[in-house]
Amino acid sequence: MQSMNLNRERYRNMMFRILFCILFTVMFTWQAAAVPREAAIGDDVPLSGTAIGADRVYLFMTGPGVPPDGSRMDSSISPVITGEPDTFTQVDVSQDTWNYTWRTGRVSGGLAEGKYTVYAATMPVARSALAGVPYSSTDIVLYRPVTTGRIVVQSTPAGAQVSLNNRYSGDTPLDLPDLSPGTYVVLIEADGYLPAEQTVRIAAGDTERLDIVLQPADLPATTETSPAETATAVTSAPGTPAGVPVSAAAAPGAVIIAALFVFRRTGR
Repeated sequence: MQSMNLNRERYRNMMFRILFCILFTVMFTWQAAAVPREAAIGDDVPLSGTAIGADRVYLFMTGPGVPPDGSRMDSSISPVITGEPDTFTQVDVSQDTWNYTWRTGRVSGGLAEGKYTVYAATMPVARSALAGVPYSSTDIVLYRPVTTGRIVVQSTPAGAQVSLNNRYSGDTPLDLPDLSPGTYVVLIEADGYLPAEQTVRIAAGDTERLDIVLQPADLPATTETSPAETATAVTSAPGTPAGVPVSAAAAPGAVIIAALFVFRRTGR
């Protein structure tokens, strides 16, 4: 009889342990799914979960550059050791719930871009010793924040020289990445064409595209008629060949010659 009671107690404990593992895993996974699965390095990532019956959970992470068996959440170079609680990030459980904020910008040893796996276990065990221990995990992809902008310059004709803030940067088509946020004066020049200039302001993550059509420097000259030529009348004086213009100064002389000619004929 005593043996049967002992077996029943062991069975209850085993079932409780199994149910606890399932509940712990499901609740932590559900809670973790509510937070962003991607974050920029430097962001604060909130983590939370439910651990019924536990007083404390032990957190650690694996990922790029992290020890294979895991490290503390606040130090990517401090490996966790099974059975040594102080090597883990410990979080108290209050009313079956735990909360932790992963400050990715304050991790000793730094963090690289890539996928990290965060583990929460009810006992201080590393990744290789998790078998049989209630735990759960969630993946978080970290990326570097965008802090620069870009200017892409094209021109017609191609091959024009581009200067950025009075500094030569290359010939079109030209891609200028990794520019600090700010204001830039873009000058485009080519032989035989008038220069073109534009002022561009970029912010982090911006891409500004310029498509410039340069104008030829030598435009065809237009023929204009002189006002003096337009005002001068073309006339022929008596006794002169037709079509020969007579200036205003020559007109009195022609009158005198004609008068003398008539006078001489009359005198005879």
